[in-house]
Amino acid sequence: MTGKRMRVFGVMAALAVAFSTATVHDTFAFDIDENSREREQIANENSQMQEEIMNNRQELKDKRVYRRELQREIQSLAAKIKESNEKISGLNKDIKEKQTQIDQKLEGIADRLELLRTRLRAIYMAGDTSSLEIILGAKDFSDLIDKSQMMKNVSDYDSSLIKELQKKMDVISAEQKELKSKKSEVEKEKKSLEENKKKMNELSEENEKLIEELLDENEKLNLDIKANEERQKVLEEALDQYNREMADKARQERIAQLIERQKQNRLNAQNDPEILVKPEGDEYVWPCPGYSYLTALFAEERYYGSHGAIDIAGAGIYGANVIACASGIVFSVNTTCPHDYGKEASCGCGGGYGNYIMIDHLNGKVSIYAHLSGLIVDVGDEVQAGQVIGYVGTTGYSTGPHLHFETRYDGVRYDPLLEFE
Repeated sequence: MTGKRMRVFGVMAALAVAFSTATVHDTFAFDIDENSREREQIANENSQMQEEIMNNRQELKDKRVYRRELQREIQSLAAKIKESNEKISGLNKDIKEKQTQIDQKLEGIADRLELLRTRLRAIYMAGDTSSLEIILGAKDFSDLIDKSQMMKNVSDYDSSLIKELQKKMDVISAEQKELKSKKSEVEKEKKSLEENKKKMNELSEENEKLIEELLDENEKLNLDIKANEERQKVLEEALDQYNREMADKARQERIAQLIERQKQNRLNAQNDPEILVKPEGDEYVWPCPGYSYLTALFAEERYYGSHGAIDIAGAGIYGANVIACASGIVFSVNTTCPHDYGKEASCGCGGGYGNYIMIDHLNGKVSIYAHLSGLIVDVGDEVQAGQVIGYVGTTGYSTGPHLHFETRYDGVRYDPLLEFE
């Protein structure tokens, strides 16, 4: 670090220390370390919550995929249950038809049985009492068939007819039994499907609940992050305010010192009005690179006295870069002049300087850059030699675009060209 930068930082550090120990805590009660710790803690919390949100998002993605799979499975089971219901309905219809057929056959057998009874009565009239008692004592058709002895007394025609009816009944009964067995199997399958569907629905409900919980958790995390960001914003604003107050205090202290020194310099100049020659100090750089035509010199006489500066001009100079001739601190600026055009009389802005910049080089020297069209530095800014600080214009008392470049030592003007010999 150069001696000049050490001096700049030394002044700023001294002012900051003095300000912090004398007035800051009394005025702002601001703990910068606690502010930093809080901001770091909030940043860590937000980072953890963001990571948790990302994990939840991945889990949500998986849960939603799982939900789609469950929904497809439930739809498939519902379709199978519907198919089973249709099968059961068809089997019930078939079973009912078979029962109708059986009932019809039973009616036919009953008719034949009545005919047989009539015939048997005839046999009875013939005197075969024992056989008649057996036949008439039969409880039903099946019981009648079991009475094999009785069949000997029945005509071949009736016996053949009854056997044929019995055979058809056996076929229909077997078919009906088979249908009932199929119905039982389908009902069992349907019951299994319904149980599986119930499980799928339970899993789906549980998955939906987890999805809702994850969404609620993410919403809460987002709200917490938002709350943290608000806290972070408050802390940062408090820190910015603290820094602004610190910088403002430092600037005010520095400006007060400069004003006091200038007052003393004016008193000294009254006692010793000798025009100063080039004072000791760092070498300067030309304040308007690329333009060296001088339209006014330091000693040029004006109606108000000696010009006391040099005017740098040239074709196309308007808007050209103006740079700091040496390192220092900006202690005064003016940006309020809107009259950026050539004029024959002063508009009064900036005391005739228009828009200007004044830099203290911290070695008793001050440089002034006047009639600017624009500035890119402000009071309290530390600038380095060669740094762009503004742009050439024609504000203030100026007949055309040029840079009014003025140098002072301990408040007394001296010829700027002495710095470039």
